[in-house]
Amino acid sequence: MEERFGYGFALRNSLAHVETPFVCVIQHDRTFMRKTPVKQIVETMVNDVQQRIKYVGLSMRSNLMYRDIFMSKYGKIAVKELFDLVVLPRELVLDDEYIQSSIDELRVLHSKSLWDNLVQLSQSYKTSFHNRSQREILQRRSMSSGSGEDDAIGARPCSLTPTLFWYDNTHICRTEHYIDFVFSTKYKMVVRGGFVEDKLSPALIRTVEKLGLKDGHAKFGCYLLDDHSGFFYTGHLDGGNFLAGKEDRNLST
Repeated sequence: MEERFGYGFALRNSLAHVETPFVCVIQHDRTFMRKTPVKQIVETMVNDVQQRIKYVGLSMRSNLMYRDIFMSKYGKIAVKELFDLVVLPRELVLDDEYIQSSIDELRVLHSKSLWDNLVQLSQSYKTSFHNRSQREILQRRSMSSGSGEDDAIGARPCSLTPTLFWYDNTHICRTEHYIDFVFSTKYKMVVRGGFVEDKLSPALIRTVEKLGLKDGHAKFGCYLLDDHSGFFYTGHLDGGNFLAGKEDRNLST
């Protein structure tokens, strides 16, 4: 673009060149931390004929335990309603070997100090409400369906948890949802010079307050993916630290 418009409008401009029904948005300072089931996410969205799932965000450190965040803000009654909206797609039932190989990449590709930090976080995750609630949701769904086929040995159902925050962090979205809804001139939810999440997230919350969680969230259709391993999918690249480290290496040589 010939002049600065900010992240939101730069994204809107780039979407004019997208010809696929789905788009993966990755900010310049974000990275995949480990193997990520992008293909399975797209298959889930393709097979979602009702198009409930419009956006799937990939977890990062700050939202890894999103249900805990939701519980602290909105309480137990709202959480019960949230549970009913959690999606457990068959396309995202991953085998343990896939998930373990994904975690092994973390150990191989990153420093020991970072790995130790991530292991510590995964231990905290195991006792989180977010993780404990997954078992409750699985039990509830299994009892209501009378089937335990998703509990097969070696199979781990990933969850898509509704979120009341639209994270600009790495995500997969329906292209038409971005063009016809997020960037609609009718709603004006994104402003020049700003980020999408800054204006869209408050609009999402206002809509939920007006229409209720189920109907209000449905208009935005944003979910967070979790394989319940306790490890997140995406990380943040710190350019300042990188340059400082580079300068230190130059000085030492």
